[in-house]
Amino acid sequence: MKYVALDIGNVLVNVDFQGFLRKLSKRLNITLEEALYFMNRSQKLHDLGLTVMKDELIDHLKIRSEVLREELIDDWNNCITPADWMLEKLDTWCTEHDLQVALLSNVGLEHAVRMSQVLNHNGFFDKAVKHFSCHVGARKPTVLYYQSFLALHPEWKGCPYIDDLQENLDASQQFGFRTYRFALDEISGKNYIEEAFNYKMDELEKFILADP
Repeated sequence: MKYVALDIGNVLVNVDFQGFLRKLSKRLNITLEEALYFMNRSQKLHDLGLTVMKDELIDHLKIRSEVLREELIDDWNNCITPADWMLEKLDTWCTEHDLQVALLSNVGLEHAVRMSQVLNHNGFFDKAVKHFSCHVGARKPTVLYYQSFLALHPEWKGCPYIDDLQENLDASQQFGFRTYRFALDEISGKNYIEEAFNYKMDELEKFILADP
């Protein structure tokens, strides 16, 4: 059996907060910069499982309307959409090469539920080991995050680790992960040449399946 650790955001799913930020700006008559500030200031607390969007909308933006809160929470969850072609690739690799996947992600409680929906491709989510920051109480790229994962799952020591953020990859290397930077938004744009796309996917497959 082979093992691989994967980030989720911008690796397995597309993440785009622009719709949520624009809705927030329009409905509350605030600037996009103010909407972004609100999201960024609460993001770490979300990732650590210490808050949810409903509470943030009530406590910090004083939104009393339940209808508006529900609309904004829907927009918040819909920031995440699956990259079905990527999941199909992984499903093939897992089947053909007895590949076991661990999902290492900074994600809040609402988005953890959303991930169970958008990654529900041939049982992919259920079969994967989940190590989510909101459940662990630590987030990437902290030492505690990677330490806690390997303490629970020592069989992943030295495995390939794919993430879109270099700072996360750099932090993981001290624990023996073999790292590869991969970002969906850099390989699936309209102007991306098909040959280059295929080369990148072949390179990723070889990296994941290579012997240590």
